[in-house]
Amino acid sequence: MTPETKKVILSALSQHLGDNHVRARMAFSHYTPDEMQRQHGQSGETRQAILDGYEEHARAVNAAIEEVKRA
Repeated sequence: MTPETKKVILSALSQHLGDNHVRARMAFSHYTPDEMQRQHGQSGETRQAILDGYEEHARAVNAAIEEVKRA
């Protein structure tokens, strides 16, 4: 992998990471554990499930970033 290719991949992954996990954590920070188990709006998911999904996405993308850095 060329250094330029690595740079492009890391940039794309960083953009794909986004900040949804940070924004969700902030938005849901004032909810009690019970409230976190309730559906959020019309999403069909609990607040906790939404937060967990965003955080799992962030972990997966960060792992990919680290893997590319080591390549």
